[in-house]
Amino acid sequence: MRAKEVKTNMEKKNKKQSISGKLYRDKAAFLSFAYIVILIIVAVFGPFFTENPNKINFDEKNLPPIGFSIKQSYYNIETGKLETTVIKGSTKHILGTDDKGRDMLAMLVSGARVSLYVGFLATGLAILIGVIIGVVSAYYGKLVDALLMRFTDIMMTFPFFLLLVFIVFIFGHSLSFIILAIGLTSWTGAARIVRSEALSIREREFILAEKALGASDARIILLHIIPNLAGIVIVMLTLGIPGVILAEAALSFIGLGDPNKVSWGSILYTGQRTISHAWWISVEPGILLFFTVLAFNFLGDWLRDILDPRFAFERIGEEEVSKYESS
Repeated sequence: MRAKEVKTNMEKKNKKQSISGKLYRDKAAFLSFAYIVILIIVAVFGPFFTENPNKINFDEKNLPPIGFSIKQSYYNIETGKLETTVIKGSTKHILGTDDKGRDMLAMLVSGARVSLYVGFLATGLAILIGVIIGVVSAYYGKLVDALLMRFTDIMMTFPFFLLLVFIVFIFGHSLSFIILAIGLTSWTGAARIVRSEALSIREREFILAEKALGASDARIILLHIIPNLAGIVIVMLTLGIPGVILAEAALSFIGLGDPNKVSWGSILYTGQRTISHAWWISVEPGILLFFTVLAFNFLGDWLRDILDPRFAFERIGEEEVSKYESS
């Protein structure tokens, strides 16, 4: 009896610490999660504490970040000579300004909001389409499966970014349409993965029992198949967001982004013209893009290890081997 109580208490303790404890032990995943949470908070509340990112002031253009200084040459009309002055960063613009005098901090905060907005909505749309096509294809099989998978194959033959550029160039540059275009062109991978998982779930005993009891197809799909895909869907969402963020940044960088929104890609586009004398305009959004993509990838890999039993077993095996070798 005592042994049973101890076992029950241990199971409860392990269940409580299963997610938070594993996240804390994995330093890369923990730091990535903390970074993403901070980024979301900044994106949501930051615009209320920063100035208008589109506010232009040519008197303050190309100011360096605080703690840095640059030399700038100008022609003095009175002396008729070319003179050099040192421009230092100011506390008013702690991350500097661009070539139009816009505050870099306000622009980066606005870019974070745009990137996360596009990332979550476009990835969510793509996965929603992928889940619907994948589940329907796997559940009904035969002709339905063949038609849907051949359509998926056709969509996969088109280069994703070139197709995206073509659609946005033809139909418009609004942020809403960019989200729609990315979602409608990036669902193919999700459909393939969901189909393979749904094929396995379809043959399990509880699904066969539901069919034998006369449950409708809609009930089986909505209440039994899709809930069992939650883990893989969360992983796909987390790993899909970085690609979408980069796609939006790339569109803005080549001039196909929403002209009414300040994004990290549009800041990079501005910075390429002034990188020789105003390096921070390109470096700052580049750093944020790098760490954001890295954080989502690290967190997605960790979620895959936790939520996908196949990867979890592989990881447990590696940990046991390392313990054995160390002992």
